[in-house]
Amino acid sequence: MSAARISKRQLKEDTFIATTLKAWEYVRENEKYFFIGLVALVCIAALVGWSSYARKQGNLKASSQFAEGLASFRTGNFKTAEDLFTAVMKEHGNRKEGIYASYFLGKCALETGRYLDAINAFDRYLAKSKSQPFFHDAAMEGKAIALESSQRYEEAGNLYRELAGNLKNGQFLEATCLRRSAENYRLCNRTEKAIEVLGILLDKATGTERRDIEIELEILRG
Repeated sequence: MSAARISKRQLKEDTFIATTLKAWEYVRENEKYFFIGLVALVCIAALVGWSSYARKQGNLKASSQFAEGLASFRTGNFKTAEDLFTAVMKEHGNRKEGIYASYFLGKCALETGRYLDAINAFDRYLAKSKSQPFFHDAAMEGKAIALESSQRYEEAGNLYRELAGNLKNGQFLEATCLRRSAENYRLCNRTEKAIEVLGILLDKATGTERRDIEIELEILRG
């Protein structure tokens, strides 16, 4: 058949066949590289799948251990609860359960009279509480109680005052925190600070409560 009589369809078919043959030859010449690439893709897919599985298993384990710790804490079995919360904190420290575990370790220590351990545990939780703030106010209050129980009254007064101005879960504790702050300042003879805090409380009080604060201020001022 002469070149002049070759149809457009035949030209397309010839081009397709030629391109296919060239591609096939290229694959054959570079098959080892294609094989390596395929193996790499399979490995990546397997790694992604395993990572997803490991995360799910880790979440399940953290949730299970944390739930067991809570159950022990609620029944007053503080030693078992502490062991479980410690394991959760160490193994899953950056997960929600691991962060919350630090708070409950502080509660366990507070319940058993180990005030320094309680302060350290509450501090660990507060350091990470920006991402998990649910127990922020309770941790601040727990630390203040531990300081007060350790007769570190000025530090407790400072912390109660700080909490009063930085409550995350509502303002209903503000008056209580200010009252506790003033009492701790008075216990360490920081009368001027006690007067200052009571003055803040006075502005928020009404009725008989306001009158009681006014009498207390008169006594402190002499």
